[in-house]
Amino acid sequence: MRAIALDIGTTKICALALDEDEGRVLEILSSDNAFLPSPFPWERIQDPEHILGIVEGMCSALIKKHSPVRGIGISAQMHGILYVSSVGKAFSPLYTWQDMCGARIYRNGKSYADHLKEKSSGPLAAGYGLATYFYHHCNGKVPTEASALCTIGDYIVMSLCALPAPRIHATNATGLGFFDFSGCSFDLPALEAAGLTPSILPRISGEYEVLGETRMGIPVCAAIGDNQASFLGAVRETDSSILINIGTGSQISLVTRSAGKISGLESRPFFEGRSLLVGASLAGGRAYAFLEHFFQEVLKMAGMPAGSLYPVMDNCALANQPSPCPLEVNTMFAGSREDASVRGWIKNISEDNFTPAALIRGFLDSMAGELYRMFLSAPDRNTYQRLIGSGNGLRKNQPLRLIVSEQFGMPIEMPRYQEEAAYGAALFALIGTGRFSGITEARQMIQYMEPECRRSGTPATSSKCMCLASGVVFSNSALL
Repeated sequence: MRAIALDIGTTKICALALDEDEGRVLEILSSDNAFLPSPFPWERIQDPEHILGIVEGMCSALIKKHSPVRGIGISAQMHGILYVSSVGKAFSPLYTWQDMCGARIYRNGKSYADHLKEKSSGPLAAGYGLATYFYHHCNGKVPTEASALCTIGDYIVMSLCALPAPRIHATNATGLGFFDFSGCSFDLPALEAAGLTPSILPRISGEYEVLGETRMGIPVCAAIGDNQASFLGAVRETDSSILINIGTGSQISLVTRSAGKISGLESRPFFEGRSLLVGASLAGGRAYAFLEHFFQEVLKMAGMPAGSLYPVMDNCALANQPSPCPLEVNTMFAGSREDASVRGWIKNISEDNFTPAALIRGFLDSMAGELYRMFLSAPDRNTYQRLIGSGNGLRKNQPLRLIVSEQFGMPIEMPRYQEEAAYGAALFALIGTGRFSGITEARQMIQYMEPECRRSGTPATSSKCMCLASGVVFSNSALL
């Protein structure tokens, strides 16, 4: 039998069919996601009905081609919210994790998110669902028809199963804010003290719960957070591995059995009594897209429109050695989780280093360096011996893979199959429907790409070893 999985990302929606016996991905479908225009510069919104239409089309195509299907798993972008009616109809756009209404000034010079954070014992920032809801609540923007708020993943489950009310998995609930780890529930007293309405929040589902069935009788599991789904779908040795995920944003994730506060890292629920320590950057692949747009504007200014410049940028980064006097770049152009007002910068400019190649290298160094600095906050750093990469922002960018490997001082391994979050959602569905007993059994399905040096017979210590398949170049055992 097969599992079907969906990953609803910020820039792309994908679906895959997974063979439950061999762990092979049989087919991947993808479609671009898009933002809706808004008169407010802080809003970053998308159309949930448009997303639902894409998802339904993908599910229908995969079910028709790859039946019988054991179950459907869903991974979705975290933090964002939409409002739904008492019959499960969307009554608002999807306010994504990039929406910055929570960063607007509330009172006494503090933002809505900062004010709300003082009432919460857990992490909360602009872009978190309850920071967005707080802004809407204070400014009369919550639809009168709204009976609940939920994530886009929850809404997709509701719609596929014709459910009247959303249920939310703990991996998504923590992304809204005010999540109580000890009780695996929302902190209702703190919400009430903050002046919010707890009844608008969805009930939290069981760990591997099937929430309903499609019209064709296929079980659908609760939607899980894309960060946790990526870890589940990419990491086979959970206790000793670091996961670097780069998509529109980026994260570094490490599994832990405790959920204590650690500077620079956020504790998020994982599965089976474990948590993830996560460092999240708002930039990620978005920063590289920002630079590509800049180069596009230069060509446009010169009357030379061009197609995608990513291949040119990648080749330029690979062909040029780091400068002895490099540009220093900070890619926090969209702020940080802790401070939405932070802005990026470029400095140490000289006559010799202000070149496109140096600018590209500076961006890539900053994207990798921000994640590495987060890793330095992790306890017991020496216990992590493997570096795993996921996300198309990393999979499709060889120079970034090289730089991540260089900064962490270990080779980076890439899973054999693309769309790691969807793969993780498929494994989650197979656990939820009883095919696997838990993570220990399910993760054995994960395979990694074989390095080029092994296929060619070149020793890993040889100066000729080019591990292009995993994005790592060795030269006498030293990462370049």
